[in-house]
Amino acid sequence: MGGQIIDLDALYRAPVTVFAHRGSGRYYTTLASRDRLVLDVADGEHGAEAEIGELVSIGCPDPDGWVSGEVRVVAQRGTRGLVTTAPELRIAQRRASHRVSLALQVDISEAEEDEPDWVGGETVDVSADGFSAQLPPIGVVAGDVLSVRLTLPDGHVVAGEADAVAGGPLVRARWSLLAERDRDRIVRAINQAEVARRR
Repeated sequence: MGGQIIDLDALYRAPVTVFAHRGSGRYYTTLASRDRLVLDVADGEHGAEAEIGELVSIGCPDPDGWVSGEVRVVAQRGTRGLVTTAPELRIAQRRASHRVSLALQVDISEAEEDEPDWVGGETVDVSADGFSAQLPPIGVVAGDVLSVRLTLPDGHVVAGEADAVAGGPLVRARWSLLAERDRDRIVRAINQAEVARRR
């Protein structure tokens, strides 16, 4: 995982999203030590369906980018909380291309397949340069070349190829082959989403 390594203290009391194989959940950190995290479900939010022993991805926003890491669930806390191993946290620096939280339908397959076997998921954030998406555990690893179909809010489907930057429950990918008109469509969708949120 690329990016600058940061101190674990950055997670204390921070809102954290957990991406498990069977869904995601929003938490806040009540303990961040050298060997474990204790995560409680934020008020009004739902927890991830994570099992003990499962490797999950975690992430939280930061003024300089997106803090992320991987942890293993070691215990349940109450009815919805989690206790996990401590992650090595890295911060992915913000790119020149603007990125926003946006849930869109995305379908991927291996680019080399003659008969694409499409697998569907949902994006977590999107930019003109790429996206992060929650997908079923299909074995995507960093370096994989993916065929991608991204459905924009107006129903238009953007198709291209992307390089996987990180795999796991939360796949991050960067466009490697995308028509400029489709990149412009993504930018318009991002701008429209931000305008709608300000209303």
